[in-house]
Amino acid sequence: MSLPTRRQVLRAGGASLVAALAGCSGEGSSSSLDEPHGPSPDALVTDYDHLQLRNDAETAIFRNAARDDERAGSSYFDNFLVTTDEERGNVAVVVEPDGIDEARAFIDETDFDAQTLVITQHRPDACHRVKLLYVTNPPDSAVLLDFCYPLRPASVECSVDDRHVVASLVRLPYSSQDESGWGHGSGSSCHLPPSLRTETEDA
Repeated sequence: MSLPTRRQVLRAGGASLVAALAGCSGEGSSSSLDEPHGPSPDALVTDYDHLQLRNDAETAIFRNAARDDERAGSSYFDNFLVTTDEERGNVAVVVEPDGIDEARAFIDETDFDAQTLVITQHRPDACHRVKLLYVTNPPDSAVLLDFCYPLRPASVECSVDDRHVVASLVRLPYSSQDESGWGHGSGSSCHLPPSLRTETEDA
């Protein structure tokens, strides 16, 4: 069986979008028009540092060294909210893709008296990249990150049947040593939610 082409991937994504829009056109949807959907603009964080690296195989780049041996051998992918030097010591490198030395320096240079480090690991197919769409600091959480998965450049030879691992390292401009709650999400759309859009931004 032949692998799906990039054109087929785009066509399938367009069909999904049409179906989603059709589902939002029914009665009762107008109630959301009064208030823009999405996080509060007051919670938006813009002055963060961001670094990404990609492993062209389905193997985690980082592992939590504090996990017991039984879990360490599982397929579970660790994500990290790192707020202290002790927690930084638990961030172990499992594989060394291109950019790992820069990632190590990024981690080591984080000052936890004034900063917080977040590391998330994603499993996109080989034809998609991972884009950090926005970062927020809501009142009840240290940080919330939102990602999306746009296609990689057309010059990249790939198959959607292959899986890669992409690690996103985000250094926040504030300390979170007294907080533990945080989260991240993702979606197919790379448009900002209505609450974060400006009047000049393209829809």
